Amino acid sequence: KFNGQWSQPMTREMMVRGDAVCVLLFDPVADKILLIEQFRPCLPKSESPWLIELVAGMVEEGECDEEVARRESLEEAGVTIKRLEYMFKFVPSPGGLVEYLRMYAGEFDASKVDVNLTHGLDEENEDIRLHLMSSEEAVALLDHDVENASTIMGLQWFALNKAKLVRLWC
Repeated sequence: KFNGQWSQPMTREMMVRGDAVCVLLFDPVADKILLIEQFRPCLPKSESPWLIELVAGMVEEGECDEEVARRESLEEAGVTIKRLEYMFKFVPSPGGLVEYLRMYAGEFDASKVDVNLTHGLDEENEDIRLHLMSSEEAVALLDHDVENASTIMGLQWFALNKAKLVRLWC
């Protein structure tokens, strides 16, 4: 306890997962952000199971964050990352989930994106649609269209730090 004493033993239910990496894809020259949309079966039946998200993936054994960011950006969005900038890390649900999400901004070339193609791995049952938009349009999604924490936090961080990224990458 805060007073230095021990509490009574307690039982808690925890879900233990590996860590994950999320990438907000930004082209500073074109001022574009690339988001993905995919099916998420765990949403309530009253909500659409299709979510707009950042590229993300689980950290595999022996993999560093940069490798995950590059692998997932290619698999889920068909883009190659030029540079990465660390944003922050967080625990999505500290009362019930043992997992860290580490967030990055990734520089990419928007001119090489074909939004008519779908992406993802068949063996992971992924069917991913791309959404390429101005950074202003992406931040405006915060008003109503984004429903998951990592995308909300990533877009909020971007809104606060866009000038920093432009200085670093241009």
